[in-house]
Amino acid sequence: MNRAIKLGVFALTLAGLMHAADSADAAFAHIDAAAKSFKGMTADLTDTEHNALVNQDEVNKALVKFLRVKAGSMRAVITWDDGSGGLEYNGKEGKRYSAKTKTVDVVNLSGKQSTINKYVALGVGASSAELKAEFDVTYVGEENVGGKPTSHLKLVPKTHDPASSLKQADLWYASNGLVVQQKISHPSGDYQVMLYSNMKLGSIPEKEMELKLPKDVTVQKH
Repeated sequence: MNRAIKLGVFALTLAGLMHAADSADAAFAHIDAAAKSFKGMTADLTDTEHNALVNQDEVNKALVKFLRVKAGSMRAVITWDDGSGGLEYNGKEGKRYSAKTKTVDVVNLSGKQSTINKYVALGVGASSAELKAEFDVTYVGEENVGGKPTSHLKLVPKTHDPASSLKQADLWYASNGLVVQQKISHPSGDYQVMLYSNMKLGSIPEKEMELKLPKDVTVQKH
């Protein structure tokens, strides 16, 4: 390869690296701007859970709400569209409601709040610094999700957390700094893809961050 060709290849490579760096910096800037003003969000959710053992997908749709109570503290509630139940995290407890059995399983999460909050806020209200503190973050590139341009980030936990089976998280952010898709991968090969749409930002009354339960529900504490 002569000197002119080598110089041309080097210039193209350098230009590509500089473009990638600029795109990564822009993505992080958008994420930080959104995180700074984030108070809460309501969105429609399409949740796809892949079972690697049988190679099958289960798809469910839901209404999801996130609320930042204070710095480092998040609440979340998910209500399935088919009326089968929902999930709630209130900062201290996790709840799973089944309409079929009219039972709600309550799990005490005392002492695990920091870990739970970290994953609840994953891509929703977390700044780039918060992401980088817990994960090795790689900018994958620009990709289309639902026909819209997004910035794809890959996150790998820096340390093993016994409270989580997370192997890797992939996040796709829109130019407004909001995550539009998440993929959570586990060592087993199972994964979960969460696609958000019709997102509305703003604080949510805390009374709306609770599952609507019937009076005759049976509570099972674990």
